[in-house]
Amino acid sequence: MNLSARMLARGISAAVLSAAAALTMPAPVLAQDRPLIGVAMSRQEEQRWVFDRAAMEGEAAKLGADVVFLYANNDQTKQVGQVENLIAQGVDVIMLNPVDREAAGSIVRSVKDAGIPIIDYEGGITTAKPDYYVTRDNYEAGTLQMTEAAKFAPTGNYAFVNGNPTWGGWRPTVNAYKDRLATMKDVKVVFDQNADWDPAKAQTKAENALSANSDKIDAFIVMNDGMATGVVAALRARDLLGKVYVSGVDGETSALNRIAKGEQTMTIYTDLVEEGSSAVRAAVAFAKGEKPVVDKMTDNGAGEVPTRVVPLIAVTKANLCDAIKVMPKGWTTVEAVFEDPNACK
Repeated sequence: MNLSARMLARGISAAVLSAAAALTMPAPVLAQDRPLIGVAMSRQEEQRWVFDRAAMEGEAAKLGADVVFLYANNDQTKQVGQVENLIAQGVDVIMLNPVDREAAGSIVRSVKDAGIPIIDYEGGITTAKPDYYVTRDNYEAGTLQMTEAAKFAPTGNYAFVNGNPTWGGWRPTVNAYKDRLATMKDVKVVFDQNADWDPAKAQTKAENALSANSDKIDAFIVMNDGMATGVVAALRARDLLGKVYVSGVDGETSALNRIAKGEQTMTIYTDLVEEGSSAVRAAVAFAKGEKPVVDKMTDNGAGEVPTRVVPLIAVTKANLCDAIKVMPKGWTTVEAVFEDPNACK
């Protein structure tokens, strides 16, 4: 169903609800040219999702579109129902950040059966082909982590603390680790386990890795900043802070603060403003029957999907002040990172 037809359907629903009033009041003028974008998100706990939403809402306002958000709180069944709700509302495009990238295939198919374009937002859906995919380059994220690790510890024992394979970026990130390791002949992998994104589990995993190797670990490659919190706690207890490489991903304020203190070596910040904005631009293009910008094609398991790749910044102590300057307002502050408002002057 095209934009004008879907807008007409919404208009008919509104007219039915206001039929009695229409007998005595002037009929309202419907905004026939405003696309309605439905966004089904897996969760909203982390700081970053607030900024994704703000970027989407800001871009939608610029482009004359409306956006409705629903959050599944990591409940696959709930997300299925929420997408059905969006379809019933007559949205023009659906953006899906899936709870489960494999189970999401059924959602993609139901949306397509309804004649609605669907955008995979950082999900890496494996069992069906969405119309578009917006993501950071997770292979590049893994490569950046390994590049900084090689600078800090070109030789020695490496430990990997990973999240969970259900995440869409898992495979490309792990592939990047493996590809870089293949070139590092003097590095030995002594630990490689999942901590399910849980800082407490990550701390336990790090403690176990250190104990099993008599504290002789030169680098911890950690898939996000939350788990890096646990790894740093394990290192602190053994007086190893600053002596062992620790990576992370997300660029959270707590991680930036640890970098400033020399406790964490690096993190990776994704341009969330561009990510949310580019997804909305693509949604509006689909609603108007146009083609969105495509950086490359990505095959997550069900065939090649047109993809927008979002820029990344590898943040270290050396570029910490510069990185803070390009982060969106409200993400962090110099004082929060350095505990000194004049640190970057």
